[in-house]
Amino acid sequence: MGSSSGGGLSTTNSRTPADTRTWRNERALSDFNRFHTFTATGVYELPFGRGKLIGRDANTFLNHFIGGWSVSGLMTAMSGEPFSVRSGVFTSNASHQSRADLVGPKPSTDLKDGPAGPYVLSPSLVTDVYNFATPGFKVPLPGGDGIGRNTFIGPVYWNVDLGITKIFQVTERVKIQLRAEGFNALNHPNFDHPVNASVGSPSILSTVFGQSCCATVAPPSTQTIIQTGESGRIIQFALKLMF
Repeated sequence: MGSSSGGGLSTTNSRTPADTRTWRNERALSDFNRFHTFTATGVYELPFGRGKLIGRDANTFLNHFIGGWSVSGLMTAMSGEPFSVRSGVFTSNASHQSRADLVGPKPSTDLKDGPAGPYVLSPSLVTDVYNFATPGFKVPLPGGDGIGRNTFIGPVYWNVDLGITKIFQVTERVKIQLRAEGFNALNHPNFDHPVNASVGSPSILSTVFGQSCCATVAPPSTQTIIQTGESGRIIQFALKLMF
């Protein structure tokens, strides 16, 4: 069954069905489907300082510098989300756009730097754009619904967060923890597919068809979540007194 407010078929906004009278054409992967998701996290206490492999007999002064260090990391990697390519025209009914028709083999959605080609997504930095005359897609004939829903898979996502922690043993009961954390520590840009991109469109008639925005700039201080992908590298420091 379809959903008017999201759900498995996600039929809201640009994801509305091409023909509400033919629901079988909407049977496809959910918009939030990801075939593969990998998450790894770990913490490693460096073997330096008093009682450790290196510097096991260090005096108190030296131990303040070489002891109490640990590193941590979090890596997330996911395959891309599916999306549809729309014609930009009401060919099947007067309320919803049809999806585009293919011309020739199914094009690749691998990311490439400009100039933009007819079959690929491209960063928003390029000046070349797609249009309906580009080989690969065409507007369906009157009454046609176009190709199936969510037949293309968007770019993959991966991100690495790293942290370094140093503990100073002030007294037997009092400790000071100094922590440095890097979110998107490798400053790796992630891209959305054209449906979700703030710059880009899944419609072949759009001047920004097939483009995908790159979120390499950190979000403003008033924004806690960036909707277009992982932000640029963010580094924060924290100091904690433990007793």
